[in-house]
Amino acid sequence: MSEQGRPATGASAWAMGLLALLPIPILGPIAAGGGMIAAYGPLSRQGPLAKQNAAAARSWGRVFLVSSTLLLLAQLVIGLVRMTQPSAEASAFFPQGIPFALYLVVCVVHVVVVLLGLRRARRGEIVRVPFARSA
Repeated sequence: MSEQGRPATGASAWAMGLLALLPIPILGPIAAGGGMIAAYGPLSRQGPLAKQNAAAARSWGRVFLVSSTLLLLAQLVIGLVRMTQPSAEASAFFPQGIPFALYLVVCVVHVVVVLLGLRRARRGEIVRVPFARSA
């Protein structure tokens, strides 16, 4: 139960996902994914609705954290490879910038999923995310 007598809904786990909007590059998405994963522990003891919604948020946070980290690492590797090949001619953004462009798309999708999950959880509904399995 929350302080106002309403049952806990697990919305705070979804709200942690909004940390991705921090204006600190790379740190915001890491904090968002990590916060969503870490919020499961305390929320899992606040009732079945909070536990299910926190599990869904944890699953989505895990998907977001892994995918965004892999895309940023891919961009780093591509950049380092390009820097070590001085004979290669400069090319446009998109052959090398595809991981970064996908990273931006993943971040936008994350914010949309978090806002929808937060809205449903605040209403007291169970949030289901199609890309992530709640365990």
